[in-house]
This record gives sequence, C-alpha cells and structure tokens, in this order.
Amino acid sequence: MSRLASPFHSLAAAHLGLVRHCARFKMNWDAIVAISQLVAAVGVVLSLIFVGLQIKQNTRALQRTEHNSTMEQWTVIRQAIAQNRDIAELMTAGLQGERPLDAADQLRLEQMLQENAWAAFHIWDRTQRGIFPKGTFEATAGALLGTLLRTPAGESWWRKAKHVGFPPGFVLDVDAVLAKA
Repeated sequence: MSRLASPFHSLAAAHLGLVRHCARFKMNWDAIVAISQLVAAVGVVLSLIFVGLQIKQNTRALQRTEHNSTMEQWTVIRQAIAQNRDIAELMTAGLQGERPLDAADQLRLEQMLQENAWAAFHIWDRTQRGIFPKGTFEATAGALLGTLLRTPAGESWWRKAKHVGFPPGFVLDVDAVLAKA
C-alpha cells in the first residue's frame, strides 16, 4: 500500500501546489483588476472635471456674447440720438411736452420710447434668466427707462404701452422702478 500511497500522495501534493499557485495568481489578478478599476475611476473623474471646466468657460463666453448683444442694442439708440440732432430735440422737447408734436413726430417719439423699453426688456430678461447678475436691470436699464417714463410724454406712453407686448413680470418690475422715485 505504501507503493500506491506514494504516487497518490505525490499527485495530491502536486495538485495542492497547483491550487496554491492558482490562488496566488488569482490574488494577483484581483489586484490588477482592482488597480485598473481605480485608474478608470480616476480617469472618469478627471474627464468630468475637464467637461465641467469647458462648460464653465463656454457659459462665460455665452454671457459675454449676450452682454455684447445687449450693449449693441443700446448703442444703436444712443448713436441715433447723439448723431442726429433732430432726434435729440424730439426726445428732449417731446418728452417734456415743450412743444406740440404733429402725428409724425408723435409716432417717432413713441417708437424711440418703444426701442428704449424693448432694450430694457432684454436686460430684464437676461437678468431673470441669470445671465446677468441679480439687480442688473434695476441698476442699469430700469433706472434709465425710469427717467424717460417719469416725463409727461413718457408717463402717458407707458400707461398705454405696458398693456401691449410686454410680459407682466417686466411691467411689474418697471412699475416698481417708477414707484421708487
């Protein structure tokens, strides 16, 4: 029996050695898998940070574009007044009621008020959407529009115009600016 036991014993010992070797290999393989998962997770986190930075940079660029667009709208109005004495006189005399306006001049004055209100609306809208910081409308366009709408002609125009084409939130905020004076 010792003859049979010896080869069987040798076979069992060899099998046990193979199992131990495989167990060590499995532990090494598990370590490799764990390390690769960690590296992949770090790669995902770095990718998300990169995407976040790109989104932030893109958002700033869009905000700058919105700001530039708004400034262009106001520049057109300012330049029309600055470069055309007739419009400047129409705005000053017409708003204060210094002289009667014929139908054409009344229409021109109302269109200038409409353009100012519309440009102010865009700043209000961009402030509401968070593109401009909170308070931007009140400190800039609202204040400027308020000076126009506190004049006799401006007040008369706003009473009629605020019910046509302007969102209720904008009308409420303009009226709040007017009430503060």
